[in-house]
Amino acid sequence: MRSNKFPLLSLHAPTLHESILNRVLTDVLVAHLDPETAGSWDDWVASISSNVREGHTPDAALEHMLAALHLHSRELITSEEMMSEIKSVYKLSVIDKLTDTSLKMNIVSIQSLLAHTRAWQPGLFRLIDRLHDASRNGELRLSENNWRTDLDLPPRSSDGQSDLFVMVHNGGDKDMTIEVEIVTAHGEPEVQTFRVPCKRTKTKEIVTLDGLLDAALVLWIGLAWPSTVSGPHPVQVTINGEDGNTLSSTIVQTTLTSSLHPESAGVRMADAAEEVRRLALSVSE
Repeated sequence: MRSNKFPLLSLHAPTLHESILNRVLTDVLVAHLDPETAGSWDDWVASISSNVREGHTPDAALEHMLAALHLHSRELITSEEMMSEIKSVYKLSVIDKLTDTSLKMNIVSIQSLLAHTRAWQPGLFRLIDRLHDASRNGELRLSENNWRTDLDLPPRSSDGQSDLFVMVHNGGDKDMTIEVEIVTAHGEPEVQTFRVPCKRTKTKEIVTLDGLLDAALVLWIGLAWPSTVSGPHPVQVTINGEDGNTLSSTIVQTTLTSSLHPESAGVRMADAAEEVRRLALSVSE
């Protein structure tokens, strides 16, 4: 079940992470790397940072590449289109490294890492896919008060734990600090409040997937309940503006269970290992 390139990856269960995902795809991928793979990743990122095309920062270029890889995994763009997107932000020397299968970090192994991350956090990728689909279908609309909020909480949560993802777009005319209040029935704690900056979404940012993600405020919030609690439980997420007015309020629900289900930790770890193995086998064939 383990890849030769990343022998410890499938044995690693992510624990600590930042609540705010600044570079969404990059941050969530790195959070799911085992220490050995994380070291190799950091070395590789440093080695290509000076070969970014003019007009792009190293962080933005990496996010653009990961967005292209994700869209290719969904078969929304071809392999040629994926490579064209990568070439638009990186110089040819980086492309040579990406296509060199003898290197530990190449385009195939990075796809494996991204597949591993998707298996661990399907909720975040559901948000990402809904955002991209709404943009492509012409359905991406900010509400009348210029805000768009989307949430994902798994329908079932095991072992008294779950991951809540919140995505907010500010379509107003200025940057502002908002308050995100999360009320978890019988949770530990029952109330979590975050005061976070939310920058204004500019029209030019809602063209590409990485632009859409960069324009968003994305929160990754761990939820927990005592072991004595089971059954359906609501979670309320309220977004308040600087003036205290409520911009949006949404209630989602998850069912606490001790049994295995498609998004339990054990199943997600097995799925993540299988994704890495499947990609490794497809390349060897």
